Amino acid sequence: MRIVAALLLVLPMAALAGEGQAHKPATHHAGKPAPKPAKKTAAGADEGADGFLNLYVELCVRHFGDLDEFRARLLRDKVPKLPAEDAKLFLAGMDGDAWPVPYKGKLGNYVLALPAGKNLCLLHAHRANAVAIEKGFLDIVADAPKPMVAKRGPSRDELSADKIKMRTVSSTWAPPGARRKMEFMLTTTASPKAELQALGSVAMIAGDSTGAAPPSRTPARPTRNSRP
Repeated sequence: MRIVAALLLVLPMAALAGEGQAHKPATHHAGKPAPKPAKKTAAGADEGADGFLNLYVELCVRHFGDLDEFRARLLRDKVPKLPAEDAKLFLAGMDGDAWPVPYKGKLGNYVLALPAGKNLCLLHAHRANAVAIEKGFLDIVADAPKPMVAKRGPSRDELSADKIKMRTVSSTWAPPGARRKMEFMLTTTASPKAELQALGSVAMIAGDSTGAAPPSRTPARPTRNSRP
């Protein structure tokens, strides 16, 4: 599931190099492959894990260099989104929008959240195989394209406010000495009581940060009528 060569085409290198440089829209160069979805796992593997990882790469990683334009395009094209009150549950208290995302023609399991004016993309899954998704996620972010260096963050096991066990893993990519770095983060739970079992994010953080998470590190528990 190594997609480093494809990711190199869409990462905002200028933004990683220093402060004050605007993100540039992702572009594809002639003769080089376009970003690819995560590869399918072996026969019998969890299809839900493939779905989450493919959507994470295609929606959050692929568009990270132009999130404002991506969000504006979804709004301009009037892609059906969640009502504002329900969207709040997926935006961790930030302004923005959230969309139910189909996978293989089916709606109901995935939600994309794009906070307004922030270098942050969030993908939620109502149901997910926590072990399979974590394995695939760590494989995706294990190696950074040169000149960037990948650094694995510490794993965190914690309890949510309602006593649900959560696990968070992360990795950062940045060139040596960069003042900003990309942070890839995944929080999962295997608890059947959780309304949301996976949250993947991509964010731009300060280069001297020790792995700060988005405002909502653990999957939220939306009310039943918020489910798309």
